[in-house]
Amino acid sequence: MKELSADLKNHLASGVTTLAFCWVLKRSDGFELGFTDHDLPIALSGVVCEPSSGFTGSEIRQSAGFASDDQEVSGILSSDRITEADLISGRYDGARIETWRVNWSDPSQAVLLRTGYLGEIKRDRQSFQVEIRSLSVALEQERGRVYQYSCDATLGDERCGVDLTNSQYRFLGTISSIQSATRISVSLSETPELGFARGSLTMLSGEAQGMVFDILGHSTSASLHALELWMPLHSDIAEGDEVALTVGCDKTFTTCRTCFDNQNNFRGFPHMPGNDFVISYPDQ
Repeated sequence: MKELSADLKNHLASGVTTLAFCWVLKRSDGFELGFTDHDLPIALSGVVCEPSSGFTGSEIRQSAGFASDDQEVSGILSSDRITEADLISGRYDGARIETWRVNWSDPSQAVLLRTGYLGEIKRDRQSFQVEIRSLSVALEQERGRVYQYSCDATLGDERCGVDLTNSQYRFLGTISSIQSATRISVSLSETPELGFARGSLTMLSGEAQGMVFDILGHSTSASLHALELWMPLHSDIAEGDEVALTVGCDKTFTTCRTCFDNQNNFRGFPHMPGNDFVISYPDQ
């Protein structure tokens, strides 16, 4: 049940209202954007909601059960607000979005209608359309562990326990060349003993500072390290930008023991009997 302030209740009961929708978008890096379907800016909780973006939303559904109530919003790609490069490179992946109903003549009279996060994003050269998924979507996700040989933890997380800030696992360098949106070469001051395949690349400078990219493949040529990334780079990344690389893990028990000395935290079942064991007992 939504709690309305006394002033907003009186405004709604007056018979003549001045209401607008506002959306406050909060990215994981702390950056916030505000949008409104009103024709003038609205200041809401310290965020200025801009009308120039052409941000529009579909109907809002709110069910009483645990079913997911999704909404869609669409807008125009603009160079100073939401750019195509930011969408492609994942800056808005999983961003939190709040939908407000606001009295534009007195923005202190506002009610939070729903909170969700960004889902699937569709775009073309001029506009984008994004799905707003409700928080109840998390209840639809499967939970629990998988009985398998390989580890199901992420290298460096709480279940793994490996300290990726250690100098033998994290290396600083610069981008020396960019071959494509997913292939770059990096120059490092040190040569790592472990590879970067399945590791990560963090941008430390430039337009994409703070962004993290997963590494698919890694090869070495002379003093350069060629990296293939899972997702396309931000278009504003340039040669000379500083990066930090962390090593990867192939999730096997042998790698966990020999490379990281972390076998006590291995989250797989390396001694699980397989098909060979099952069919080895019967004989003629």
